[in-house]
Amino acid sequence: MPSQIWERDPQEAFENPYEYEIQDQFVREARSLFPQLYRLLNSDHHRYSLEDRSRQKAVWLLAMDALDSLRDCLKALTRKEHRVAGKLFRDVVENMDLAEYFHSGNDTSAALVKWYADEIVGHSCYRDYVKRTRSEQEAKRLAKHYSSLSRFTHRSYRAILEGYSRGGGNRLVHDGICEMYGNSENSTTSLVLPQTIASYYAVLANLVREYSTELSELGLVTRDEVRDAFSKSLEEGAIPRRFLPRRRLAEGLRDSKADEQDKE
Repeated sequence: MPSQIWERDPQEAFENPYEYEIQDQFVREARSLFPQLYRLLNSDHHRYSLEDRSRQKAVWLLAMDALDSLRDCLKALTRKEHRVAGKLFRDVVENMDLAEYFHSGNDTSAALVKWYADEIVGHSCYRDYVKRTRSEQEAKRLAKHYSSLSRFTHRSYRAILEGYSRGGGNRLVHDGICEMYGNSENSTTSLVLPQTIASYYAVLANLVREYSTELSELGLVTRDEVRDAFSKSLEEGAIPRRFLPRRRLAEGLRDSKADEQDKE
């Protein structure tokens, strides 16, 4: 995984947001990867008629829609429109969970008929399926994960606050693009926090990896095809980080101090 964003923890990215070069590398690689995944999904292996009401068609449609959301997430983040990207994160998870639910075939016929009738199949159906087939603990873990993504869509206090910086006296300053008009010209200023963009890129990278794995698990593509798509998209080497993560820096300082004390 050349770009270090692919395996980056969102919290660590928030704490160390100024790694612009590795973010740029991730953007280039993701832009190369998405068309390849699209070609795999939109191939002759997946041709369905309007009248088709099969599980395979439903899974394919959901996966295609999730890929569109991932591409829109990337486009939004390159424009620093993190609010748009955040609201799409849950779309990707919802689609792929529902795809897995339909793919399982475990008493999902009624839900599939309901879905094709343009009715909503709630995420609780998937969680109940996980509880029955895996464990209650896993269902609770998924519910917690889903709830964390829901804050982007339902605009929780914390999610909204990520769009503001602090001015003098802790005054909230909106990070949007401000248009200031003068007599003869106008200028724009973006106040988007680098911490927010950095963490959102890491979330997106994690979603892309999970999505790619699920494509093969759902039988839409093979593992070799996914590996080949990544191989063709990733650059030869990872761009090194410019800054040492704060936690590692603190650990290094502690180790250095300990070594000095030992010498004394």
